[in-house]
Amino acid sequence: MKKNSYIITFIFFIIFVIEGMFLLNSFTVTEGNSDVLYSYKANPTGTYSVNLKPNDYTDSTTLGMNQMYISKLVSSINTKFNYEFSGSTAADLNYTYSVTADIIGNYQSTNEDNNKEIWKKSYVLVPATNVNLNGKTSFTLDKDVPIEFEQYNLIVQNFYKEISVPMDAYLLVKYNVNVSGTPSSNVGTINEESSFEIKIPLNEQAFQITTNSNTSENKTISKVTEATKSINFGMLVVSLAAIAITSLIFFAYKKKFAPEKESAYEKEIKRILKEYGDIIVEINTLMDISKMAIIEVKSIRELIDLESELRIPILYYEEENESWFMIIQGRQLYRFIIKEEQEN
Repeated sequence: MKKNSYIITFIFFIIFVIEGMFLLNSFTVTEGNSDVLYSYKANPTGTYSVNLKPNDYTDSTTLGMNQMYISKLVSSINTKFNYEFSGSTAADLNYTYSVTADIIGNYQSTNEDNNKEIWKKSYVLVPATNVNLNGKTSFTLDKDVPIEFEQYNLIVQNFYKEISVPMDAYLLVKYNVNVSGTPSSNVGTINEESSFEIKIPLNEQAFQITTNSNTSENKTISKVTEATKSINFGMLVVSLAAIAITSLIFFAYKKKFAPEKESAYEKEIKRILKEYGDIIVEINTLMDISKMAIIEVKSIRELIDLESELRIPILYYEEENESWFMIIQGRQLYRFIIKEEQEN
């Protein structure tokens, strides 16, 4: 009976799964798309070289990048800015470029993390220049800008002599390019800001130049189609009705054929077998006990104590509505009986 119950329950489960699949299929979702219409990349770079004053200490008149430079020997710095813009298709572009320089002084405190800017003087080296390009895929920009190092260094030295404030000063040269425009698809707009910076320490006996490039990753302009949802109301109603009918039939079956509640007798037998299973041997056939002296034991606990004393396993035999727990020693049979009507 229990095996049949499992099979029937499994069949109901399969039916519920099938009905659930029909229910889910009544909802249709069309995924949205993101189509790339235009992509571009902007790449600002730069180089520099350092010009030396005529002197008796070095044969070179120009030094390359990434070296240490002695301030008193430096006259000027040649900088070269390069900008590359590359798009996937033609576009109407407008770009503006400029070059600025700022002398920046930071107050020297005992805690370097608390250094604050106390002085800034700005210069325009290349005024903002605007260029229009129609139907272009890419363009490049090269700009040579000389930096009069000796002039800026002298300004800082004079400031320090007059103000006498301890500070770290440097010249920040910034090359700026802003690009705007519209791709040939007329969808979306291009708006790109790029820069390349050269940082030159001032009022130092020796210094090293550092650079920083604001280089963008590939950027895209896309046409996005949103996801849509639709419902097949006919399939939805039929699926819900089928699930409801199947549920009613299933619960009616479970109510009618559900196994009866386990009795106190059955619970007690299970408890004993679980707790003392290692010393109990279940037998299917009862031996001939007609010539044995039967000693009735009052509780299973006394039989357990006897087993512990005699080291003889307890035999378990079950008849309808009655269970026997026995220990046989010679011709003596110690027996404890649990009957269902006793509900012990």
